[in-house]
Amino acid sequence: MYRSDFCMAGVFRDAYLFKDYLRLRALFLLVSLLVLFIYLIRHFNLTSAYFPSYFGTPSAADLCGGLIFGIGMVLGGGCLLSTLYKLGAGQTASAITFSGVIIGGFASAALYPMFRSFAASTVLFRNKTALEHIVGSAGAPVLVASLLAALLVARWKKAGKLSQTAYARGYIQLWKASLIMALVIGAVQIFSGRPLAVSMGYAKLSGLLGGMFLPALTGKMAFFHRETPRLLYGRIMDGGAAPVFDSVVLTQLSFMAGVVSGSFISSLRLGEFKIRRLPPKKQAVSAFFGGMFMAAGALMAGGCNLWHLIGGLPVFALQSMVFALGIAGGAFLGSVFIRKAVFR
Repeated sequence: MYRSDFCMAGVFRDAYLFKDYLRLRALFLLVSLLVLFIYLIRHFNLTSAYFPSYFGTPSAADLCGGLIFGIGMVLGGGCLLSTLYKLGAGQTASAITFSGVIIGGFASAALYPMFRSFAASTVLFRNKTALEHIVGSAGAPVLVASLLAALLVARWKKAGKLSQTAYARGYIQLWKASLIMALVIGAVQIFSGRPLAVSMGYAKLSGLLGGMFLPALTGKMAFFHRETPRLLYGRIMDGGAAPVFDSVVLTQLSFMAGVVSGSFISSLRLGEFKIRRLPPKKQAVSAFFGGMFMAAGALMAGGCNLWHLIGGLPVFALQSMVFALGIAGGAFLGSVFIRKAVFR
């Protein structure tokens, strides 16, 4: 991600502000590859997991959560994942966004019961979590999506729209990054049996810091004491935002540490690591509140862009499809705001 600058906030920001669709094509390629890979994983019984079961029934909360998250990731200059690799490369603006996510996660935890009540009262499709439950076939959506993707990617390749001229040493073309990431994510899902995510890892950090500095208030928040059973490596393990060693530590916190470490090592080897100066005041304020918005949106929608766009869309999870609509709309609103209020 660092060497290609694969930023999902940049996907929408570039499309809306600069009419540059290179990153959007790369994201489309990544999701399309995962559609095929995950279907093959299921078809050949390479894992015992049934991936659509990780996602809930879609609701208006997913749409609103995606909208808030989309605004936040544009204001923050990166999503929950790209904030980590930029942080590892020494970007202080991303450190501000990171702090906004942690503080926003703590503040949003107080609203968690209201978020769940809103989701329960606005369910769109009861007892249906994926497109295959509506059309009656898991293979049909995969076939249609794969054929469409193959036609589009072939057309883009012929027109030279998958690559860009780059002069930075060590740069990886976005289409290559998409292929590498699809293979890595596919392998993770084979061995762990779950999609990747980071939002609960952030929430756990919020709970840990809250317990250190505001123990009485943290103790009253049910969200930070809520552990739920999670299937991991074929075993049922507890996991949640509680400050204990659990499956979230094994998966999401270790993944977050890996992303930061990977970008740090990569930027160091290329001679690019540098602690940047603090950004201008407007950008700093935008980054902080962007982080807070992302934390609130992820908690409302039950997951971040990684969970929904990279985990849910490839299995046609209805919840993730609704979230995707919200994040596209939110990124548009965030782009309009940042152009008028921050850039100026």
